[in-house]
Amino acid sequence: MLNKKNMLMLRLSGAAVLLSTIIFAVTELFEPFRHMNAHGIESTITAAVVSGRYILLCIPVVLLGTSVYAFLNNREHPALPVWNTLTLTFSSISIISGSGGAAEFHFSIFMVIAAAAYYENTRLIYLMTSLFAVQHLAGYFVIPQLVFGTDAYSFLMLFIHATFLILTSSATILQIHSKRKISAQQEAEKRLKETRLLELIGHVQSLSEHIRSTSEGVSAKSRNNVQTNQEMHYAFAEVTGGLGNQILSIEQMELNLQNINRSIQSALESSEQLKQSAVITGQAVAASHRKVIELLDNNNQILHAVESIYSTMDSLKQTAAQAQGMSGIIQEVAYQTNLIALNASIEAARAGEHGKGFTIVAGEIRKLSEQSRSAAAEIQAMMSAIHKESEDNFSQVARGQDVIRRSFAHVDAFSADFKQVHLLIEQLLDFIVTMNRMMTAIRNDSASVTGEMNEIASVIEEGMAAMEELTVKSDNLKASAEKVDSEVTSLSKLSQEMQKHFR
Repeated sequence: MLNKKNMLMLRLSGAAVLLSTIIFAVTELFEPFRHMNAHGIESTITAAVVSGRYILLCIPVVLLGTSVYAFLNNREHPALPVWNTLTLTFSSISIISGSGGAAEFHFSIFMVIAAAAYYENTRLIYLMTSLFAVQHLAGYFVIPQLVFGTDAYSFLMLFIHATFLILTSSATILQIHSKRKISAQQEAEKRLKETRLLELIGHVQSLSEHIRSTSEGVSAKSRNNVQTNQEMHYAFAEVTGGLGNQILSIEQMELNLQNINRSIQSALESSEQLKQSAVITGQAVAASHRKVIELLDNNNQILHAVESIYSTMDSLKQTAAQAQGMSGIIQEVAYQTNLIALNASIEAARAGEHGKGFTIVAGEIRKLSEQSRSAAAEIQAMMSAIHKESEDNFSQVARGQDVIRRSFAHVDAFSADFKQVHLLIEQLLDFIVTMNRMMTAIRNDSASVTGEMNEIASVIEEGMAAMEELTVKSDNLKASAEKVDSEVTSLSKLSQEMQKHFR
């Protein structure tokens, strides 16, 4: 800190010496400040005054050289503030004397006092004030031309110079004391702040270490987050592609469902026609079944009638056989009667006249016998024909009965089969009605599925839009995560640099 002050003050001292030299040279060459001497009062310049000016010009140069030498050897040399102050003081004295004692250059005193105050050392101000006081007193009492540029100088002016010199020095000293006090307070505050700063630095170091460790954890999580976002991006892309394929599949399914709906509608119409045909067929089968039942009843009645005819023909055959037997008996009786009548006629012929009437009776009996035999023969022939016809009719009726029985059995079996067919047709009709209801339900369900597929397609399209938006957000999140990862890495590096600076 002191070396920097010494450096600045050394430069100011050099500037003051340079200014003193310039003013001295200008005064010697051109005397531009003669009119300023003692407010225009002319004076005689003696050799002592000239010598004094040269001496006063050389003193600050020597002091500056000493200060430079000391500074080069030790920038914080303890005598440097004194030498710099002396250089400034004698530079001001040289400026005043070199200008011929011009009153305006007495303001250089305030310049150098202000410059010396930079050291904040009241001793230097006291030293400078004492030297300026000696200058003015020596100038007033011994060599006024060297200090004031005149042979006689007013005490009032001296007093005014001294007063302002003292006031300036006092103000400067007061400022230095005040500044010291303030500096002491500031130093105490500084030490307190340094203590707090050390605590804060320790806290900052701890916090930096915590930030570093946290940053490493956050960085790892951020990298995982970046990787996760990358995987999410790929997953979203795959899901979006899958949704696109699903939409194509759903559109194909919708086309298939439309084809199925058309097929179902066509099948439903065919089923409706089949239902109507089945109803008509069922009605026809029911009517036919009723007719078959009537035919079965009629066949049964015919069978009963044929059986009755069969029994009648059997009775007729037996009766004809009996009648034929009785006709044989009648023929036998007629034959015996004819024999008896012949014997009676023979006996009557033998009897002669007595048997003549008996002969007539026997002849009549023989005629009746012949007639009975003839009638019996005719009856027998007729009965034989009747018997033969009865035999033929009986056999035909028997065959007809067998045929009717077989026909009845066939009709009965056909009726049973037809009944089974009727039941099957009724079941088929029930199945067709059920199938019609099911196909109607399938058509309605298919239409509902088509609507739901449209809703699913709409939802999938919304899902695709949402996935595309999520993909964009995922990309933004990925970019943000990468930025966060970069910032966290920078924060970790900054934390490490902070730890290096605070160690």
